[in-house]
Amino acid sequence: MPLVTVKPKYQVTIPAKLRKGLNLREGDVMEATVVGDGILLRLKDVVDRGTADRVAAILDAVERTPEDALRSEDEIMAEVIADIAEARKARRARQG
Repeated sequence: MPLVTVKPKYQVTIPAKLRKGLNLREGDVMEATVVGDGILLRLKDVVDRGTADRVAAILDAVERTPEDALRSEDEIMAEVIADIAEARKARRARQG
């Protein structure tokens, strides 16, 4: 198991093998959670506020489909944001 060292500003370097396995890139956002006596880091999909605002404006402008009629705007927005994040991941994977 790879070891990491806590640096002066409490920074750690994630070993290359782990970074490559997760396709982790500089600027990715991770959530840190205390688990037992350790810290669990999980990648988080984040969409900037400008993108979320544009998606909301598009949702307001289009007519809801019958499938969407029973869902809240927040549920629809969450699904669209997840689709955007997945598309970004796929694009990054193709770019190497």
